[in-house]
Amino acid sequence: MFDNNSEEHYLKQGEPGKPTYYVIRHMNEAAELSDIYRMTAGHIWYALSKSWLPVVDMKNYPNRYLPPEKLGAENSWEYYFEQPLRITLEQAYNGENVILSDGFKAERFPDYSKDLLEKKDDSLAEWRMLVKWGFLKVKAALTEEITGIREEIFLPKERVLGVLLRGKNYPDKKIAGQPIPPSAEFAVKVTTAKFKEWKCEKLFLVTSEPAVVEIFKNKFEDKCLILDQLNFEWYDSDTMIESEQSVPENENFLDGKKFLTQIILLSLCNCLVAERCSDTTNAMLMAEKIANTYFFDLGNYGMINLD
Repeated sequence: MFDNNSEEHYLKQGEPGKPTYYVIRHMNEAAELSDIYRMTAGHIWYALSKSWLPVVDMKNYPNRYLPPEKLGAENSWEYYFEQPLRITLEQAYNGENVILSDGFKAERFPDYSKDLLEKKDDSLAEWRMLVKWGFLKVKAALTEEITGIREEIFLPKERVLGVLLRGKNYPDKKIAGQPIPPSAEFAVKVTTAKFKEWKCEKLFLVTSEPAVVEIFKNKFEDKCLILDQLNFEWYDSDTMIESEQSVPENENFLDGKKFLTQIILLSLCNCLVAERCSDTTNAMLMAEKIANTYFFDLGNYGMINLD
């Protein structure tokens, strides 16, 4: 079913009165689940606005979460998520009207602008509705596993501050237009103030930078928890999905599972201090309620905020 034409186009066009299936593709093989999730949200919104039926195809297009030998046989989207309308890929491709999405971008998608994250417009509420209505539903087995981790590492009424900081490679790259991340020293200073102001008792840190972990552990000691140091069996567990295809325990699949675990745990925190990035947006989309938030705003590379 692989189609080299990356632009949106009809694969099949039949009777106008028949349902139109909109197949969501991701043709960037290196795309991480964080960006795939946001782009899929954009494509789902677009399809629904056209009264089309969205279905995600990560079966026929190579991606980092699908072992090469499973290409064309399994849908890696379904390793983690339900189909938006529970319509199978086979049902969609057998329809009379089938449209293939743009393979790289959505017309509109949840970004990580201050307006969205700080709820200065209605966009965050709109995107959250897709999650609330089940269009971006995480597999039940994964949800149960991850909420179980939350119950194990934090007490039921414990007030938890989530902190999300990207790794060192992001400031090193200095990509034009990307938000400028804070230094570890500034981040821990802000976090310390917010931890006290919001009366938090524990801190859940998400970062890929060991130096950041060391600084936060030195400051918050046993109040600071990092998923990598907890050694949960989930990291090597075998999860089955409802379609009865087994999930491969390869490194990339586990990276996706780790991403979901961290983002869902962040979304369950009482408060959040974070950089503006894809993961922050995803946590805000999944969160039913976060009482207090702080997002670093140091401008973007090429356009520095001097206020």
